[in-house]
Amino acid sequence: MLNAGNCAGRSDVLLRLAAWTGEASYRQRADDYLRSLTEVMVKYPQSFGHALGALDFALSPAREVAIIGESQQTETQNLLAVVNSRYLPNSVLAGAAPSDVAAAQVIPLLADRPLKDGQPAAYVCQNFACQAPVTSGEELAALL
Repeated sequence: MLNAGNCAGRSDVLLRLAAWTGEASYRQRADDYLRSLTEVMVKYPQSFGHALGALDFALSPAREVAIIGESQQTETQNLLAVVNSRYLPNSVLAGAAPSDVAAAQVIPLLADRPLKDGQPAAYVCQNFACQAPVTSGEELAALL
């Protein structure tokens, strides 16, 4: 039998996997875990911070951020710094080099995300529908 902490942690991980991959079975399993905690979370909310955070993620639209660029490039690092400098609890981040075909096969969020005009690019998406890619930290900050 799973304890409440395991359910909360697994729910959070499964929700993030669902956001990265679009795989509905991950989302369903997370929902099942959270549903099993409903009564106790309502009764003792102060004891279920992690579970309530996972519940918030489950109930809110998730934002997906894909960054394509070589990790050593300053421009790629700048885009990552913008994302990492913010508190984005209901978001997932995936990144890969443009030549990393395997990453796009494992993480569909990265599929079909090319560089923009030869520059590292950030894609801000919701349900895999992305806004136009941006290449500067300022443009990315405006989208987040």
